[in-house]
Amino acid sequence: MDLGIAGKVTLVTGGSQGIGLACAQRFAAEGCKVMIAARTQANIDLAVAEIGHGCAGISADCTTQDGIARAVQACIDAFGAAPDIAIFNVDSGPKGAFLDVDDDTFAAANTNNVMAFRWLVQAVFPQMRAQGWGRILTIGTNSVKQPHRKLPRAAQNTYRVGALALSKTLSAELGPFGITVNTLGTGAIATPQFRQVFTKIAADKGQTYDQHIAERVAEWPVRRMGTPEDMADAAAFLCSARAGYITGQVLVVDGGNIEALQ
Repeated sequence: MDLGIAGKVTLVTGGSQGIGLACAQRFAAEGCKVMIAARTQANIDLAVAEIGHGCAGISADCTTQDGIARAVQACIDAFGAAPDIAIFNVDSGPKGAFLDVDDDTFAAANTNNVMAFRWLVQAVFPQMRAQGWGRILTIGTNSVKQPHRKLPRAAQNTYRVGALALSKTLSAELGPFGITVNTLGTGAIATPQFRQVFTKIAADKGQTYDQHIAERVAEWPVRRMGTPEDMADAAAFLCSARAGYITGQVLVVDGGNIEALQ
């Protein structure tokens, strides 16, 4: 199916690894001009070389207003236009249980999940409004439906929901300009970061990583881990011309793991 986004300028923050990289690859395959923004230049260079023509990268911390401005300017410099499609994918901030973290941890989670999202939308909105078309997508988490209990994520549980509320609010404000705003909720996706976290959890239980994952997966409706490509396929559809009537939504990609109705 032709998604109708060939030639669109796409900014993927956190696009050098994991889900972000898979998104960058998928949008490039659709014929988009892709700008990868991430912090580590070596990873950016590898990703750009792998994707090839039509892809560029910039080292920018997109949890900061300056970093986002630099990433958007890099799109203009490389492709002659600000992003038509913006994928907001950043680290959610320091982790920890409520009783173990301080105010700075909560402030960092607010900055990374809510304020940085606000800054990105502010940066890409003028171009999208001028042309009457735009797609904004946040890579979030299924914890917006069911807060993590097994993982110590007090601040993330709080501000990921804040980002979702902002997304819903923006969908109403930006819809009249032809701009959709949606969220993808990640489940257990096989990324290097996921493996690092769950290798430690498995070790604490006296298991190997593979043993622990097999035990978890056996309880899910779709009995496998998700892949970055699963996320990227969903992202490409939500940002496509085909999804122009879908906005203000959260699509959970977790193999049916979350049991909540809404």
